[in-house]
Amino acid sequence: MNKIVLLICLFTLAKAEPNWEKVRSETVELFRQYLRIDTSNPPGDVRRAAKWFGDIFANEGIPYETFTVQEDPRRMHVLAELPGMNHELKPLLLLNHMDVVPVDKDFWSEKPFDGELKHDIVYGRGALDMKSLGIMDLMAMVQLHREGWRPERTIKFLAVADEEILGPLGASWMIKNHWDKLDPEWVWDEGGIGSKDSFPGATAFAIAVAQKKSFWVEMVVEGKSGHGMRPYKDHANEVLIKALSKIISWNTPVEVNPVMDEMFNRLGEKIGGGKGFVMENLDNGLVRYFAGGAVAGTSVSTNAMLRNTVSLTILESGYKTNIIPEKATATLDIRLLPHVEPDDFLDDLKYVVNDNRVQFITKRKPENRYVSDWNTDFFHILQDELQREKPDAVVMPFMTIGGTDSQFFQAKGVNTYGLLPVMVNEADIQSIHGIDERISVDNLMMGVRIVYHTIKRSCGPNE
Repeated sequence: MNKIVLLICLFTLAKAEPNWEKVRSETVELFRQYLRIDTSNPPGDVRRAAKWFGDIFANEGIPYETFTVQEDPRRMHVLAELPGMNHELKPLLLLNHMDVVPVDKDFWSEKPFDGELKHDIVYGRGALDMKSLGIMDLMAMVQLHREGWRPERTIKFLAVADEEILGPLGASWMIKNHWDKLDPEWVWDEGGIGSKDSFPGATAFAIAVAQKKSFWVEMVVEGKSGHGMRPYKDHANEVLIKALSKIISWNTPVEVNPVMDEMFNRLGEKIGGGKGFVMENLDNGLVRYFAGGAVAGTSVSTNAMLRNTVSLTILESGYKTNIIPEKATATLDIRLLPHVEPDDFLDDLKYVVNDNRVQFITKRKPENRYVSDWNTDFFHILQDELQREKPDAVVMPFMTIGGTDSQFFQAKGVNTYGLLPVMVNEADIQSIHGIDERISVDNLMMGVRIVYHTIKRSCGPNE
């Protein structure tokens, strides 16, 4: 009889559902508290945020520990867990970063570090990137713990520092120094988002399974200096400008990697018609030849998904108006498709410039080329939960054009999925790293529900 009662209790817990109205008020209050902690990077001091998370976990009775980086004690990390009953299963890791980018307060309509709530919209730096996902992860874990729910698979919560500068003292530091405490089966991070109008003809959730690789290169030209009143040919500035003109004019080819192929297939199937046909067949050489440029030209973001890109970001030369300088430098932010090797692309770059007076110095060389598998139990469950909330939305794998902490886990061969589970529009997305960053309370709560149900299904006992 006791065994039957126990099974009934376990089944009841598995089917339990929180009082979402009560959770709503608590979630909004905690979210606003979190936004009020200024974790701008630079300087990247997250100590108050780490203590804030630690106090919550301690009050809830959830085991946790903090890690202070000795090289810079302002960098801290918080690791909490709900222990699983099956120790042979690797954990699900809920990854989020505490630091945010700085703001210029004069351009904001609302105060960026006050957690303002107006008309059911919460404003603040980090509202989308990515304190909201941190709160979704936190509240899902807290609710599951309060229920007394026992997972089969351990769930770990990791809040890190330094993501906004992709620093060596952030997630990569935890991986290097405490991999034995992580070693996950899956990682849920940022990188993708749900949008009503960012993808042509469809509402979609884009789950990042890959990202472009950040390859930073400095170009240097050295030569003779001289007086500005006696200009001469081929001084450092002139050589550099001619080289940069060639690079800026270089139209790198459209390439459809497997992630983008799957994404466009799903979009094309949803849209239908001529546009849908083009999307579904963009990997075909003939279709790509005639229509690839037009598809890439639909937006700056789409173009970046289909090409290797080069951005000129820094120019340095000269120190006095009437002196022709002996040295000129330029910094390039190169973003490579996952399969492209940095050295191969650098060879192409040198070929385009075709001038041995220009030195190319690698400043940051990416190592990751891993693409996460979108045919896993976790991806399928997450897809189900997204479509439960938004039945008409396309759920698709996605390649983010920016860099996230996912790259460090993917470099270890871990299937990592990036998604802020909200449904916003392009104007909201533009507020990320921009002005008046915000999220609606409805989106915040949708995210909490999605994280809660996805954890329960992917880490719980088979029902």
